[in-house]
This record gives sequence, structure tokens and C-alpha cells, in this order.
Amino acid sequence: MNHPILIENQKKRSDIPLWMLVCFSMFSFWQMGFIYYFLEPSSALDGKIPIDINIDYGTSLTAVCYILGILTMIFLPKIIVWVQRITTGVALLSAIAFFLPLPEDALRFNIYLQIFCCCLMIGFETFLVVNCFSEKSGVKYLTFGYGIAVFLIALVQNEVISIPFSAFRYAMIAALVLLLVFFLRMPTGKEHLPRFVKKSDGLIAPKKMMWGAYLIAFIAALMGVGGPAVAGKVEHGVSIMYFVVALSSFTMYFLHKKANIHPFRMVPLFVGLGGFGFLVMLVSAYVPALSYVACILIGFGMTVCMLAPLYGVPIMKAYPSRYVASAIIGLAITAVLIHAVIAELFLGAPVALYIVYAVIMGVLVFVFMQVEPFLMFTLRRRIADDTVPAAEEAEKSPVEETEVKTESATVSADDADNPLAKLSPKKREVAELICLGYTNKDIAKTLVISEHTVKDYVKDIYYTLAVHSRLELAALVNNYRLANKK
Repeated sequence: MNHPILIENQKKRSDIPLWMLVCFSMFSFWQMGFIYYFLEPSSALDGKIPIDINIDYGTSLTAVCYILGILTMIFLPKIIVWVQRITTGVALLSAIAFFLPLPEDALRFNIYLQIFCCCLMIGFETFLVVNCFSEKSGVKYLTFGYGIAVFLIALVQNEVISIPFSAFRYAMIAALVLLLVFFLRMPTGKEHLPRFVKKSDGLIAPKKMMWGAYLIAFIAALMGVGGPAVAGKVEHGVSIMYFVVALSSFTMYFLHKKANIHPFRMVPLFVGLGGFGFLVMLVSAYVPALSYVACILIGFGMTVCMLAPLYGVPIMKAYPSRYVASAIIGLAITAVLIHAVIAELFLGAPVALYIVYAVIMGVLVFVFMQVEPFLMFTLRRRIADDTVPAAEEAEKSPVEETEVKTESATVSADDADNPLAKLSPKKREVAELICLGYTNKDIAKTLVISEHTVKDYVKDIYYTLAVHSRLELAALVNNYRLANKK
């Protein structure tokens, strides 16, 4: 059933112009470009002053930034945009300072300051996509926007063309200026944030969809670290991989825009190519030329890993918890730590490591196929009741809004092709909750009926629609909606 919180939050989500999303994508270019350009052992400023970076200190600083970011997202969400404005401003001043003839200690401090700003804002990027962007804007940002950012990241590694530090300084400043423009254009204040659910609101979480989405985000983050690590073993491998990520990101954008194919529909294909890439990398030990083919294939898989914030959107649409964005970032940190353990375990045994990565990609495909119907149904579900005239809707009190009917309950009986039209109103409600990823127990709580009654309804629904599982039911409804663009 629809809930006033869900209706309110849906109205708060913003459609962001494409040019602003491109400005926002400069965060990824600034962050990853800075890391690749500065933190190589052989890096030097203008070829004169070597950069001596304490890795342990940098790691500790990164961990502190992640924790600060997560705590801010949980306890002080209304100041997120202001923090981003201030942090971006500080980073911009720091970038300008690279034009000054600073002594070595000041240069080193300036680099640590950039690391601090980068890492503090990582979680805030996910926060905005999950909580504030419309689904359409989130897709455009994570495809077209990321495509531009990743293309620039591939360039600044100095593997394709040589970029002197004097030129990189200007690129970094330009990226931060564009990023600051985006944050200055973003609205601030509590009224622009979603209303987070509380226990007293009586809204129940769709556990199958929610935990499945978290698992997908975790595995994707794990492979998002593993892919570049493997490609980095090949000369120019990382650049090749990122160029492919950029190309496939643009492909996702245009397929979504022109053919209405959601990126989630492309995940199994791209992950499959990535998994095959790790196997090809294994064979490249005997046929070295195949290592470049492997990097190309791994690039397709890495494209999917960059969609991590998008997995949080259906969760927020069904159960708007203040912990969604922070949980995704926490899972990403955990994935980095686990990857470090895996890399250490298979140190000196690259063949076994490639097999492990290929298996993990296979697991990602399997898990995604088990969750994708619930994700797509949630994203395509109309929360607001568009069957009620606007004047009548405006006269409703907050209490009356809880009576807004679900889309499935208002299916026209004349629509013979709609599978939900074959069900009674009560069974339609049960069917919708199944497609959202609710368990039988939670359906019983939501509809205030016994769990035994829910099981009987489920059997009748399966029999009427000739399906045998929750996945089949969700896929059936999704396919109908896709065919009819509903």
C-alpha cells in the first residue's frame, strides 16, 4: 500500500538538468584523477620536487574521513550540501596553492588536504543520488556523467598522452569550479530532504528486495576494487579498462534514452563479460596478447560496479531509511578491506586470483537475477495516486492520504492483457507487495491479515497467473508494464 511518507518523498525528488549532472560528475574526475596522478611512487611536481607520501598516514586519514562522512549522513543530513560547498571551496583553494612555490612540507600538507576533501565527500555523492535525485536524474548521472568523468580519468594517468603537472593543475581547478557551481545550485534545508521513516510510522521494509540490493552493492564494490587491480598488472591496462568503462557508460545512457532500456536490464550482460575477462586474463599467461582483450572485457564489468548508488534508489522508494546511503558506503569500505585480504591470500598465485574474481562475478550475476524483478517493480511503481482529480487530492487531510489506493488495486478490469486484472482487489494488493519484495509475514502485518490467509492468497495468485515463484510473478508484471510502457 502507498504511505504518506512515500508520496511526500516522491514529490521532493529533483530532476537535475544534464549540464548540472556533468558538473557533478567532475567529483569523480577530481577524486580519481588526483589519486592516479599524485599517488604514484614516481610522481613529481613539475619534475622537480618528489612527492614523499606516507601511505599509512594517508590510509588513516582516509578512514577518518569515511567515518566522519557516514556520521554526518546519519545524524546531520540537512547540512550535507553546505558541507559539500565548504569542502569544495577548500579543495579549490588548495588546488590554486599548487601554483605557488611552496616548500616540500607545505606541498605534502596540501596533498593530504586534497585527500581529506576527496574522501570526506565520497559518501555525500551517494547520499544525493539515493535521497535527492529523481530516478531519471540518477540514471543520467551514473551513465552519461560517469562516462565523461571516467574518460578524463583514463587520460590523466599519462599512459595515452603525457599530461604535465602544469596542465593538470588547470584541469583540477576547472573540475572543482564546475563542482562548486553544482553545489551552489543545489537547494539546502530540511524541506528538500526526504522524510525518513520511523518505527512509529508503521511502514514495513521489503526485506527480500532491500537485502538483495545491499548484497549486490557490496559485491559490485568488491569487484570495483578488484578490476583495476588486475588491469594494473598489464601495461596501459588501467587506461584501456577505463576507456571501455566510459564507452559502455555512454552506451547505457543512449540505450536508456532512445530504447527505454533501463541499466539494470543490461547488468547481467556486462557482468558476464567482466567475469569472462578474468578468465581471459588467466589464459593470457600463455598468450600475452590476450591481456588487452581481458582488460577490455573487465571494463564492461566495471561499468556495472559504478552503478552502486542506483541500487539504493529502490530501497529509498520503498522504505526511506536514513541509513541507506551510509550503509552503501559502509559496504564499500568493507569490500576494500576484504579485497585486501583476498589479494594477500593469493599473493604470488595470480591464476587462482583470476579464478576467484571470475567466480565472484558469477555470484553477482546470480544474485542480481534473483533481485532484479523486485528492483524494477519498485522503480516502476507509481506511488502518487493519479486517478484522483487534483482538486480532490488537495482537499485530502494527511490522515485521508493513507487511504490512497495502490496502482494494482485500481487496475481496469477491461485491460484483459494485464495479469493483475485477473485478480480480486485484495489479491492484487498481495501480488503488489510480493513484487515489491515483501515476505509473507510482512504482507500479513501490512494488510492486517493472518499469515495463513496470505499463504492461501499466494497459492491462488500463482494458480491464476500460471507462475510458480515470486520472481516469476514480478517478472510477469514487469514485462507487461514494459510492453505497455507503464
